[in-house]
Amino acid sequence: MKGLLKKDLALLANIGKIYVGVSLFCMVLGLVNEDMRDFSLSFLVIMFSLAAPSTLSYDEFDNGMSWLMTLSADRSVYAKEKYLLSILLGLAGAVVAVILGALVFRINPFQGGSDSQIAILVAFFFTSGLMLAVMIPAKLKFGPEKSRIIAMGMVIAVWIVFFAGKHMLESFGVSFSGAMESLEKVPNGAVVLTLFIFYGICMSASYFCSVRILEKKEF
Repeated sequence: MKGLLKKDLALLANIGKIYVGVSLFCMVLGLVNEDMRDFSLSFLVIMFSLAAPSTLSYDEFDNGMSWLMTLSADRSVYAKEKYLLSILLGLAGAVVAVILGALVFRINPFQGGSDSQIAILVAFFFTSGLMLAVMIPAKLKFGPEKSRIIAMGMVIAVWIVFFAGKHMLESFGVSFSGAMESLEKVPNGAVVLTLFIFYGICMSASYFCSVRILEKKEF
């Protein structure tokens, strides 16, 4: 697995300038508009996390998967490495976001309340995990082109569920804004712990799906 990690990190290092440029853009965006600071920092977490599935396209180029499957790493180890890479990159994005927030935006990452930066970054880390849980098996099963369509459909489905849920709450006489205010009263520690548990469940289920896909796939 160590060799696979080195390979993917070397591939991502070749396009490292893109991530540096996006990080600078997020920094400038937060300096120009204070209301965009949380979004710009959280976007870094998602951007870093979603870099991992892009390595699948490199692996499949020029029948690369056929060669990789001849190495000592079996298919389950290959899938495990992709998920480990996704988690490591997401954590790296969170660390970069915390450092930029503290040094550039003067944000205390340990500040409590609804504006807690740690809670916000964990929420976006969880969001990126949900996206990866769908994207990685989709790429392995259908390839890069169809997986993009699936990813777009997933985003649309999330928005539909969100607005449908909001409408359903209001139809039962429950104020959506009141429900959100109630959620803000939940301790940040409980929110972070709950999100990490769901993150682990989603990524574990996705990993087993990816292993089954790889075991049935011929290269």
